[in-house]
Amino acid sequence: MAHQELKWWHVRWRLAGRAISRFAIVSGKIIGSLCLVAAVGYGVIYLISPWLTSQRMSIVDPRLSIVPADLPSKVEAPLSSASIDCYGFTLRLPNEVAKTIRGDLFTMVLFRNGGNLVSQNMLRDPGTLGFTISEKHAQRLLGEEVLRSKFSLMQAAMWVTPEQVKWWRFRTLPNERVEYLLFTKFSAISQLASLHSFTIRPIYTIASGEFRGFQVGNPDVAPYEAHVDLFDAADRHFAFDVTGPEGHGQVLTQTEINAIVASIQPASDR
Repeated sequence: MAHQELKWWHVRWRLAGRAISRFAIVSGKIIGSLCLVAAVGYGVIYLISPWLTSQRMSIVDPRLSIVPADLPSKVEAPLSSASIDCYGFTLRLPNEVAKTIRGDLFTMVLFRNGGNLVSQNMLRDPGTLGFTISEKHAQRLLGEEVLRSKFSLMQAAMWVTPEQVKWWRFRTLPNERVEYLLFTKFSAISQLASLHSFTIRPIYTIASGEFRGFQVGNPDVAPYEAHVDLFDAADRHFAFDVTGPEGHGQVLTQTEINAIVASIQPASDR
């Protein structure tokens, strides 16, 4: 009797062992399949990551789809005889100046209408452009032609859009290049220190004399604000904002900004 019960235990253990073995095999196949699917999924996400990033950026900031246009007017308004020195440059001012505040980081010109013009000290803080030119990853992606100057870098960035990144190109150099320049463009068009910083605004090309650059915003249209980046022949960077307090009216006209840009010259040339 004891011998028969022992035989039954052996049979049960063999059956249990076979069941466990089958379960382990099936489970292994399922887990292996899931791991393969996950690996393929992560691989696909990695390959199309430039496209995914650019799509997210276009949703978060539709301004990235805007490319430069010509100024609506290139007429220059009369200016006063007053001028100020700003970090190696001098410029003439409009007639309605109330006060000028100078500092190490910025110079602010206050107008009687409540608005202001703020010039940034680009010698103290060269910003994204200055950092990118010397960054090794940028050198690999963008090349010498784009990084030969701050102006050429900004020009390349202003003309890219999220739509230029194609998912079927995967992580190729053209896709990675546009993705990198989109971050540079975001930084460039977000320089305006204003309550309306993320308002969708036009981007203009602007040039006068030896200066060339870009203007973000139309000062003749609400919220009546603009940011201007200029570069001279030596690639020296001069930037200023035209803005004001919440609910302000027009600060400067486009013709006045044109005249200010035309008046800028290196301080040593006066």
